[in-house]
Amino acid sequence: MNAETALMNRILAGLSAEFHPHGIFWRQNAGRIRSDRGAWVSLGPPGIADIVGVVDGRAVFVEVKTKKGRQRKAQAAFQAAAEKAGAVYVVARSPDDAVSAVRAASTSSSTTSGSGR
Repeated sequence: MNAETALMNRILAGLSAEFHPHGIFWRQNAGRIRSDRGAWVSLGPPGIADIVGVVDGRAVFVEVKTKKGRQRKAQAAFQAAAEKAGAVYVVARSPDDAVSAVRAASTSSSTTSGSGR
């Protein structure tokens, strides 16, 4: 297991523990795979974050990066689109980064609605 995968697993565990039962998080695979019938299947839009979730009805995207890791252009474009749509987007380098940022965004969303409802 490489360093980023190990970090992603720790972040996923931290988010799941912190926000249960009001949140759910999962590993979002990206790219394309070939189906049993030979057709290519997309696993998500270009640049989608490593971890996807929902906390109290609000979409959350967490891009996991090691200390030296940097976002690719497609990831930055996905971040801009997600934030424009009212989602929480975090670039996390530790479980504490992710939990703190999602908690802060969840607290601020309780006073202002980004969903237009």
